[in-house]
Amino acid sequence: MPAWQALYDKKGQFTHRPDINDAEFALYQGVYPGHSGMGYQGLARKTVKAVKSNGLKLALVDPVMQGGTDIPGGTKWIPIKPATDAAFVLAIMNWMFENQKYNGDFLACPTLEAAEKIGYKSFTNAAYLVIIDEKHPNYRKFLRAEDIKLEFEPIEGKESFIVIDKATNKHEIFNKVDTADIFFEGEVEGIKVATALAMLKKGANKYSIEEYAEICGVPSSQIIDVAKEFTSHGYKVGVDTLGGTVAINGLPFAVGLLMLPAMLGAFNMKGGMTLGGATHKAHSDGPRYNLNTVEGSLGLKGPRISREQFLYENTTEYKKKVAQGKNPYPSKLPWHPNGFNLDGHAIFSAINKYPYQCKILVNCAANPIYGGPSTFNEKVLTEIKKTSNIPLFIAIDTVVGETSAFADYIIPDTNFNEHWAILGARGNHTTRITGVRWPVVEPPTPKVGEYEQHISMETYMIEVAKRIGMPGFGDNAVTDSNGKVWPIHTREDYWMKAIANMAYDEETTLPITDKDAKLTGLDNIPKHWKEAVTAEELPLVKNIMAKGGKFEPDNSYYDGDFMKYKSTACICFYSENTATTRNSITGKYHEGSPMWLPEMFANGDLIDEMFPESEYPFRICSYKPKLRGLSMMSNAPTLQHIGRTNFIEMNSLDAKEHGLTDGQEVVVESAANQTKGVLKVREGVAKGTIGVCFGYGKWEYGSKDIIIDGETVAGDPIRGEGTATNQLGLLDPTVDGIYGLSEATTGSPNRNSIRVKVKPV
Repeated sequence: MPAWQALYDKKGQFTHRPDINDAEFALYQGVYPGHSGMGYQGLARKTVKAVKSNGLKLALVDPVMQGGTDIPGGTKWIPIKPATDAAFVLAIMNWMFENQKYNGDFLACPTLEAAEKIGYKSFTNAAYLVIIDEKHPNYRKFLRAEDIKLEFEPIEGKESFIVIDKATNKHEIFNKVDTADIFFEGEVEGIKVATALAMLKKGANKYSIEEYAEICGVPSSQIIDVAKEFTSHGYKVGVDTLGGTVAINGLPFAVGLLMLPAMLGAFNMKGGMTLGGATHKAHSDGPRYNLNTVEGSLGLKGPRISREQFLYENTTEYKKKVAQGKNPYPSKLPWHPNGFNLDGHAIFSAINKYPYQCKILVNCAANPIYGGPSTFNEKVLTEIKKTSNIPLFIAIDTVVGETSAFADYIIPDTNFNEHWAILGARGNHTTRITGVRWPVVEPPTPKVGEYEQHISMETYMIEVAKRIGMPGFGDNAVTDSNGKVWPIHTREDYWMKAIANMAYDEETTLPITDKDAKLTGLDNIPKHWKEAVTAEELPLVKNIMAKGGKFEPDNSYYDGDFMKYKSTACICFYSENTATTRNSITGKYHEGSPMWLPEMFANGDLIDEMFPESEYPFRICSYKPKLRGLSMMSNAPTLQHIGRTNFIEMNSLDAKEHGLTDGQEVVVESAANQTKGVLKVREGVAKGTIGVCFGYGKWEYGSKDIIIDGETVAGDPIRGEGTATNQLGLLDPTVDGIYGLSEATTGSPNRNSIRVKVKPV
């Protein structure tokens, strides 16, 4: 299992974060606690308390000082060149290897059971042997008992990985060893092998600390200071980031960053890295209703149109080329076997009609044209409009957004005051938390159907599903724990049942009191809400709604010296999954361990060679705003008043060198496009960087007049104030098709580090 699958969730979010309550040092890179959507109210308070009361120290590595680095005595901002984060992390790793500042006893444990014997609650594949013989049929895979004809007793769900037993210096199946050699490199039964940690060390030591410092723009002395601090607290350290900084070489950074605390045994430890709190069963097959099993469901099969989590080598295109005796590489567009949630790539696939024709595009609660760099490009927008590419485009949205503006039909959706939701807590919450949102005001959307439901995403989906006879909807939709069949005709038919599952998961919820019911208006709910669950369940469901969710007490973090909620996944220093997949353009293998990779086009050409610093001296770094949502809240008058616009932010040394002054209107130009903005000179921006706060510069979202049903609805220009950098994103000229520049393995977009020049208007 790749490290980023073991330690990321399916949405590409970090599943592990620092245990702020008891950590002694935390390294934040490209993110800061309380910012970037990470639960400001809860997490920021905890962070300040930890710094003030517990002596927590923080290092924030980011091209732009986003805020939050002003806690006296506890924080340090380290400016870094955009898209060079991996160099910083690998430099720390290099220092740890050279100075033996890793937890060798922990890393030598090849199983969780072995690690538990010496007081830890996680384990790694540091000692697993990797086949490095290029002529071997299993080259780049882990050595297994089958490779060396070693007899073993199979255990269901367990592989037969081989390690070198440190006590005997002989090879053995990993689960029969307590202490293994973590740096072995040699031969086993004539097969050349090296341990996963030896492979990681080789990658980290490819460059010196001084060379890494030159790459990332951080002095080597400062990198060493951070490395010394990080390794001086035992396992009471943590790291955090957001989206691998959204750069086309971000994967080695994101994975390498997670490996730093893993080298110290910090995962699942009190004061180390925490999985975060669990959630209650809701949408699954729960204690009361089976909401994840639909009889007659077809399920998913074949490749996703976004070309993610699927091997190019399994496609018809690849197999046809091989059958015809042709070199199967390159593919028409890149494939991303380790990608996730690539909505922008779905757009690129649709307009290229690859890997297959998109017949109907349904866009719900997403805005990839605004949020995805390279999608707001004239070539892309021209192709989106063609019905030969996308015959039918349906948007489900609360506004006419930048993406929904291209739709043939817009289904009006409900906003957060009008809809249902069940959400786990984001940030570093380490207790079991499940929040519930329910309609507190009646939606203004029209009512439709025999049940007279307000139009919303759920209403639309339910009505369409019933029309086409899709299982899981209508009269015989889902079953309860007793086998009784229940209908799904309204959105409450589903959401009330999901909350009922929550009510009976873990400790059963108490019924609502009369006082709480009256106070929250739940003493008089619609008839179809009541009929969605049993009479026994209803008072419990109401109590969860009244409380806004189901919450474990905020003092139940630990199990002795360990976190209460723990991950048992192996932390991977070498990913066989990634190492055995290929770049579908070049045919070259992806790297199984982090190593420094400069920014490249899909074919491996260096971006710096096509767009040299002499012509494009700046790199864009976007960051999330405090006073805007990512693509929302432009219509909030209060936020408009206190945060009317964003700026083109630049270091004073750069401004002086280029003859620019604070408050001046400037043009920011990339090889793809240009945008205008007002220059803001401030010292919280790294040299050579342009900082731009995300969420401004709207060109739809009610910022201009629009005709609806023959009537002109006046726009509000203030919604479009400021600038957006996504139109500056590059298309990849090395790909045979219209394709946004992206990271090869995961498909992460080139939002940060876009090469630009800045000049006066």
